[in-house]
Amino acid sequence: MQEEVAILIALMSLGTFTLIGLKMWLGYRTERLKAPSGTADTEGIVDAVDALRDELAAVRQDVIELHERVDFAERLLAREKEERQRRLPS
Repeated sequence: MQEEVAILIALMSLGTFTLIGLKMWLGYRTERLKAPSGTADTEGIVDAVDALRDELAAVRQDVIELHERVDFAERLLAREKEERQRRLPS
C-alpha cells in the first residue's frame, strides 16, 4: 500500500512539474508572439530607407548639375576649336 502511494505521489509530482513547465513554455511563446519586438526595428529601417531615398535624390540632382556643366564646357571647347580653325589660313 505504501509503495502504491509513493508511486502515485511521484507520478503526480512529475505531472505537476510537466504541466508547470508546459505552462511556462507556452506563456513564453505567447508573449513572444504578442510582443511588438519588430516594430522598433521596422521603424528604424523605414527611417533609414527614407534617409537613403533623400540622399539618393540629392545625388541625382548633383549628377544632373554636373552633366549640364560638362555639356556647357564641351560647347565652349567646340566653339573655341571652330574659331581657331576659322583664323587659320586655308
